[in-house]
Amino acid sequence: MKAQKFDATGKKSGEVNLPASVFGADVNLKLIHEIINAENRNRRQGTHKVKTVAEVSGGGKKPWRQKGTGNARQGSTRSVQWKGGGISHGPVPRDYSIRVPEKKRRAGLRSVLSFKASKEAIFVLADPEVAEFSTKKMHGIFKNMGALPGSTIVFLTVGADEKLRRSVSNIPVLHHMDASRMNAPELYYNSRVVITESALAHLEKAYAGVGAKS
Repeated sequence: MKAQKFDATGKKSGEVNLPASVFGADVNLKLIHEIINAENRNRRQGTHKVKTVAEVSGGGKKPWRQKGTGNARQGSTRSVQWKGGGISHGPVPRDYSIRVPEKKRRAGLRSVLSFKASKEAIFVLADPEVAEFSTKKMHGIFKNMGALPGSTIVFLTVGADEKLRRSVSNIPVLHHMDASRMNAPELYYNSRVVITESALAHLEKAYAGVGAKS
């Protein structure tokens, strides 16, 4: 599996062989779905809460007498049928998170990266030299690559310094991630994955010894 390679300015410089241990797995869409679903669930705070009749304030006085008014009998203005009353069967705080075994999570990430490689959506960039904070410079690099405008990008680095992180953080369609903390939803749903050479070496080392097929 090959990918286009670009120099530190974003100019195409050739092709690079992608390691089969990372990008040569079988694409398992069911596994990808499970991993993405798990990560999305784990991001949920689950702090939603409504008040029941027992918890809402007020309503201690009976609004009118039981008989003789012609109205339906009511015991409280905080019953569920009243405006400002309690809510029945509403959401309460809960934990949505689910545990994914590490082996399964890694297999899912390999499957996502292999899927992107099969769609020719993986690009390798020489590690850019950022001497100062400059969103303009980083935007220019991705523009030279043909990734901007018109694409959403995941930019994978490893051990990036603050200057690089802050320089790319202001590009709206770019999502910067460290290669040691990848997440499946960002990798899958964005149209391009740009990996620095050092991040590619990190991934190859991290998945060394893993078979080319899941």
